[in-house]
Amino acid sequence: MIIIAIISRCSLRQIDFIVAYTQAPIEMDLYMEIPHGIETTEGNTKDCVLQLLANMYGQKQAGRVWNQYLFVFYRDDIIFIIYVDDGIFLSTSDDQLSHVTKELTNIGLRVEDQGHAADYVGVSIKWLPDCLYKFSQQTLIDFIMSNVGLTPQDFT
Repeated sequence: MIIIAIISRCSLRQIDFIVAYTQAPIEMDLYMEIPHGIETTEGNTKDCVLQLLANMYGQKQAGRVWNQYLFVFYRDDIIFIIYVDDGIFLSTSDDQLSHVTKELTNIGLRVEDQGHAADYVGVSIKWLPDCLYKFSQQTLIDFIMSNVGLTPQDFT
């Protein structure tokens, strides 16, 4: 989608859904044991359970429920895609992107507008002169090199 935006000279806007999975409606009654260290006035914590009122990270169905709740959509000239809790909008109008971001907040979703997608899901996007773009994953490269014991000096 980023390439489509570059070719068609569209605007991009990146958003982050704050604790995304917990924002989707829970699909069934779910219960959990009381975590270690939490006390209750209702007796032994081993005899009590908690009913979940929201999805939790780590549930088998949490990702699926979130993706069913919020998915790729197209409206007017706005396209939206999501990867886990990172979303990216594409439109011919930056004003429309500001408006749709506010709409998400107005319907009760907790989102953080992160502006133009200069770094989306680990890919750094840098705008260069003459309509050139540089895509890199330097952080990932550095992480892998560190894990295998390599330094930049090993290549000079």
